[in-house]
Amino acid sequence: MNKKIIAAFLAASMLVIASGCGAKEPTTPTTPSATAAPTKPASTILKVTYSGTPQVHEKEYLMNSFFKGFETKYNVKVEVDFVAQADAIKKIESEQSTKNIVSDIIYADTANMAPYVNGGWMEDITSIVEKTGSTYTKMFDGSTNSGGKRYFAPMSYDVYITVANVKALAYLPAGLTKEDVVKGITWEQYADWAVAIAKGEGEGKTMMPANLTGSQLLYPMGGMSLAYGGAFPEFTSQGFKSALGIIAKIAAANGFYAEQDQYTAPTEPLNSGDVWLTFAHMGPVGVSYSAAPNNFVIGAAPKGSNGAGSTSGAWCYGIQKGAPHMDLAEKFIAYVADPQVNYDFCSNYGGSLSPIEEVGDILESSDVVMRAGIEMLKTTTVTGVPATKYTDWNAVKLLYGDIYNGILKNKAVPSDDYLKEMQTKLDALKKP
Repeated sequence: MNKKIIAAFLAASMLVIASGCGAKEPTTPTTPSATAAPTKPASTILKVTYSGTPQVHEKEYLMNSFFKGFETKYNVKVEVDFVAQADAIKKIESEQSTKNIVSDIIYADTANMAPYVNGGWMEDITSIVEKTGSTYTKMFDGSTNSGGKRYFAPMSYDVYITVANVKALAYLPAGLTKEDVVKGITWEQYADWAVAIAKGEGEGKTMMPANLTGSQLLYPMGGMSLAYGGAFPEFTSQGFKSALGIIAKIAAANGFYAEQDQYTAPTEPLNSGDVWLTFAHMGPVGVSYSAAPNNFVIGAAPKGSNGAGSTSGAWCYGIQKGAPHMDLAEKFIAYVADPQVNYDFCSNYGGSLSPIEEVGDILESSDVVMRAGIEMLKTTTVTGVPATKYTDWNAVKLLYGDIYNGILKNKAVPSDDYLKEMQTKLDALKKP
């Protein structure tokens, strides 16, 4: 029994006894004892704003396994709102400005992270991540961290690699073998290969992600430029022009897949056999490979005069400032930092690279795509996505699309005057 209650009961008893034995003595009024503040009940629901549009199989994995694992572990419910990246930014900006905070967790990529961090919309999760004991790469600290504080924890990232249908091996340039593809051929050899495939099959079967809605085209073009000593993004260096020369050679031979402008990722046309050769994100490539590993060959990024090059970005989780279910949000960040959880996630996203060092100890021999990406990082010039330096990153994407479509139309590298004009437009998009 509570000691205060016992004491009160005994005191009352003594008063009763005293009243029966003699005159009543004056008493001093007592002050009621202070009661403890009510404890906030544990949250039973976690709300996630997931920016981006995952493919069908990815969404199924997320809901049926990834988020389900957290629900089972804590006996809670996870509600996920899948929204386009631009819409996610507007949504969180509205929640912050109105102080009507609904979302607990934000999932965003480094290319679209600046508004969340610079806007002060995110909680400092530095101590939460440190307590997990997981060792994160510092490659994306420029986007996820600010002022010595961490606001997002990377979940996965990828680089660009080569994938070829095994049927394409019959058209390899003289002297090249499957092993050369795995190690990384040159961009000139890649172009010759694409041309030979088109000539032999009577149609282009090499692809770049040419759809300009949510365009991903600038990333492989940027990687090609890096391979020749160019930068990213920019349009006037000799390195960029050399990269455009590779594209023009394939275009002149009608080597590109005729319907590539319908896709931002090669997964579907790879699976159908419409595309036999592409330089693409590890994630989409890994999905095709995992579904039919005997149908494809995975290789390192092709090399230019400056070696291999690739752009890279990361997808990350963070806690919105003022999250209504903060207790669960903090547990979720710890959950995604678990090496086994992260490995499962990256594996189910086609073999995306893990930003957590300890995941390397979990890799199996079957993790071909992930191992290829890790190996490629040792000898490849990799750059992040400097979206935070521009006022409108989507406008930057469209500039690359205009240049690319001009090459497809004219079958040639654009003139220096045209590229200078495009560079002027690019510079105008830079933040002051």
